[in-house]
Amino acid sequence: MSNRKYYCVIEVKVPCGPEGWQMVVNDKMRHTLEKLKVAVEELGGRVFVRY
Repeated sequence: MSNRKYYCVIEVKVPCGPEGWQMVVNDKMRHTLEKLKVAVEELGGRVFVRY
Protein backbone atom coordinates (compact mmCIF):
# COMPACT_ATOMS: atom_id res chain seq x y z
CA MET A 1 0.00 0.00 0.00
CA SER A 2 1.28 3.46 -0.87
CA ASN A 3 2.15 6.04 1.77
CA ARG A 4 1.18 8.90 -0.51
CA LYS A 5 -1.32 11.42 0.72
CA TYR A 6 -3.97 12.72 -1.60
CA TYR A 7 -5.93 15.88 -0.95
CA CYS A 8 -9.26 17.09 -2.26
CA VAL A 9 -10.09 20.74 -1.72
CA ILE A 10 -13.65 21.90 -2.19
CA GLU A 11 -14.12 25.64 -2.53
CA VAL A 12 -17.59 27.10 -2.15
CA LYS A 13 -18.43 30.67 -3.11
CA VAL A 14 -21.44 32.03 -1.26
CA PRO A 15 -23.15 35.35 -1.98
CA CYS A 16 -23.48 38.00 0.73
CA GLY A 17 -20.12 37.33 2.43
CA PRO A 18 -19.97 35.75 5.89
CA GLU A 19 -23.67 36.34 6.54
CA GLY A 20 -24.61 34.41 3.40
CA TRP A 21 -22.19 31.63 4.32
CA GLN A 22 -23.76 31.25 7.77
CA MET A 23 -27.23 30.97 6.23
CA VAL A 24 -26.12 28.30 3.76
CA VAL A 25 -24.07 26.34 6.31
CA ASN A 26 -26.86 26.39 8.86
CA ASP A 27 -29.33 25.12 6.28
CA LYS A 28 -28.10 22.58 3.72
CA MET A 29 -24.33 22.74 3.67
CA ARG A 30 -23.83 21.34 7.16
CA HIS A 31 -25.74 18.15 6.31
CA THR A 32 -23.87 17.74 3.04
CA LEU A 33 -20.48 18.21 4.69
CA GLU A 34 -21.36 15.73 7.41
CA LYS A 35 -22.28 13.06 4.83
CA LEU A 36 -18.99 13.66 3.00
CA LYS A 37 -17.05 13.45 6.27
CA VAL A 38 -18.64 10.13 7.23
CA ALA A 39 -17.97 8.62 3.79
CA VAL A 40 -14.32 9.71 3.77
CA GLU A 41 -13.71 8.50 7.32
CA GLU A 42 -15.23 5.11 6.46
CA LEU A 43 -12.55 4.82 3.78
CA GLY A 44 -9.84 5.64 6.33
CA GLY A 45 -9.41 9.29 5.39
CA ARG A 46 -9.68 12.47 7.40
CA VAL A 47 -11.76 15.56 6.78
CA PHE A 48 -10.96 19.10 7.90
CA VAL A 49 -13.63 21.77 7.43
CA ARG A 50 -12.58 25.41 7.65
CA TYR A 51 -15.07 28.27 7.68
